Amino acid sequence: MSTPIFLIGPMASGKSAVGALLARLLGTTLIDTDAIVVAANGPIPDIFAAHGEEGFRRFEARALAEAVRPAPGNDPGASPAAPAVVATGGGAVLSAANREVIASGFSVYLLTDAATVAPRIGGDTTRPLLGGTPMESWCRIFSERSGLYEATATLTIDTRGLTAEEIAESILTAYRDAGH
Repeated sequence: MSTPIFLIGPMASGKSAVGALLARLLGTTLIDTDAIVVAANGPIPDIFAAHGEEGFRRFEARALAEAVRPAPGNDPGASPAAPAVVATGGGAVLSAANREVIASGFSVYLLTDAATVAPRIGGDTTRPLLGGTPMESWCRIFSERSGLYEATATLTIDTRGLTAEEIAESILTAYRDAGH
């Protein structure tokens, strides 16, 4: 498999939107680990209610591992024409095993800030970790995880003020410049 591209960063940083555009530029499809978890286990709030955050993280780790596993019957030494583009959940970096999977590819940290994500999460009720005061929760979570994003990233892109298209183009350029 050619080197996969992992998009990491806090919730609402644009990983899914940028990933879809990047996959289109590369002529491949986006693998969104949150979407895989939801398809297999139901809505994220329901997963948290039934299994807690720990249960969700187990499902997330399984989805991440599956995202880069060669399809059955494929020659593991064969390289597809386009790499996998994987949009991870915001908490994927919490697990050392997940960070190892992410480190096996070209990982891009989509750096953002509270002011940028505020319009995206203000009325969002699908993110269980945001609780009663979404922006305060987001800032606390971001503060706890930012060092992990930085340590795991091959490339950091400050997304503030950029469109999803500009971010995807920057990733593609850096990916190619790195010899992938």
